Amino acid sequence: MDIQSLQFPIGKWAPKGDYTAEEIQERLTTLKTIAAEYRALTEQLSHEELQKQYREGSWTIQQLIHHVADMHLLHYIRFKHALTEDNPNGVVAKIDAWATMEEAKTAPIGFSLQMIEGTHARWTNLMEQMSVEDFQKGYFHPLRQINVKLIDALDMGAWHAKHHLAHIKIALGK
Repeated sequence: MDIQSLQFPIGKWAPKGDYTAEEIQERLTTLKTIAAEYRALTEQLSHEELQKQYREGSWTIQQLIHHVADMHLLHYIRFKHALTEDNPNGVVAKIDAWATMEEAKTAPIGFSLQMIEGTHARWTNLMEQMSVEDFQKGYFHPLRQINVKLIDALDMGAWHAKHHLAHIKIALGK
């Protein structure tokens, strides 16, 4: 695999803008079910297996799992802000730096698997209660310097979950 394929195994994310009802449901289903895929794929891994990387210099499987938990909590919070405030600034953090902290390298993955499961349950429950108009609300993403509609944020979240699951599968040779 070339570096681009290893870095973006399912392709880069780009906002689509318009989504069919079926596409929205597919993204929701991804977020509802992918936490179980993360758990099934990783919970029995040894310490050595958790240290595997999908490419030279990349994060380890352990770091990836903690990163997904952290990032998806931010996604959920951005939804709450956008639904309760008028085009707020999206919550941002030095998420790449978070993944390199000692805590992200050493904390048991079970902590983050629980976070992913709980966050996805709350997040999808929230989205199932949203109206079509609610999905047109959004937030300003200070790092990307774009306005993000919640419909695109749903797509981004589902992409992100699949993106890092693909990284873990590459690291495990699957």
